[in-house]
Amino acid sequence: MKRKLPSLLGSYSRMLLPRRGLDRGERLPNLAMDSRGLRFDARHLRAYRQHFGLDPALGVPLLYPQVISLPLHLRLLSRSRMPLSILGLIHLRSHIQRYRLLEEGDQLQLDCRILTSRRSPLGLEVDVATEVWHHDMLYWQSITTYLRRGDFLDDHAEPDALPERAQWHTLEVPAHPGVQWRVPKIAGWRYAGLSGDFNPLHLSRLMASRYGFGKPFAHGMWSLARSLTGRRLAEQVRLDVHFKAPLPLGSQVRQSHRRLGHKEQWALLPLDGDGEPMLLAQLDEAPAGPLR
Repeated sequence: MKRKLPSLLGSYSRMLLPRRGLDRGERLPNLAMDSRGLRFDARHLRAYRQHFGLDPALGVPLLYPQVISLPLHLRLLSRSRMPLSILGLIHLRSHIQRYRLLEEGDQLQLDCRILTSRRSPLGLEVDVATEVWHHDMLYWQSITTYLRRGDFLDDHAEPDALPERAQWHTLEVPAHPGVQWRVPKIAGWRYAGLSGDFNPLHLSRLMASRYGFGKPFAHGMWSLARSLTGRRLAEQVRLDVHFKAPLPLGSQVRQSHRRLGHKEQWALLPLDGDGEPMLLAQLDEAPAGPLR
């Protein structure tokens, strides 16, 4: 980006600082940050397009603002007021809505804030909202949910309810088999260099094992972008994705589809057998309202 976002190196160093932990019943602070007067880095945008085989004539890719907002996310989550370490944080869900196409020369304002946190059987969920503005108009919006694994529920306490946007409703039409493809073994390092996301869960077998995973797995946004390869998307579009299970580096997947009206759903499944989906996504080409 032209004009600097927060330093990734500074945020990664902050992650190593000791944290006091989260008290029972405590919520994370609702912090916010913004960056103004930004412009896309043409060389970085070109590298992103080349990595996923995207046509420059289609404007700024739908997922690209999520990539460039990572420095803001990491700085928010590593602030001194945050009681938890974010080492080993897992990208659990994303909800993305585009209202207008972004162009390479646009001057942007990025706003990020922590919306809320929820206690679940798996750990603590954290929602981070991102907005991209141009000429005082909202062009792009996302809500990203991260998971900090651990025991955050009191004995016999009920998990916090999920928001409506996170509740998955399968389209009532048959699933059609789609393409098969392989996750390159080097995808973790290549995408880390492209996105700046050097989460060790995607890079190191040792660190992945330490956090309960058998081997390193692909970045969620890499898997989602790969599953969108070849698609020509409408200007106004809503995309919801659940990252259900790790997509191991070197594995092979099959991508099944359902379509009903202006909505399409797809799943990434193990190539062999009838295993559970590793990714579920829904694309809505006529969203009824803004992302909430």
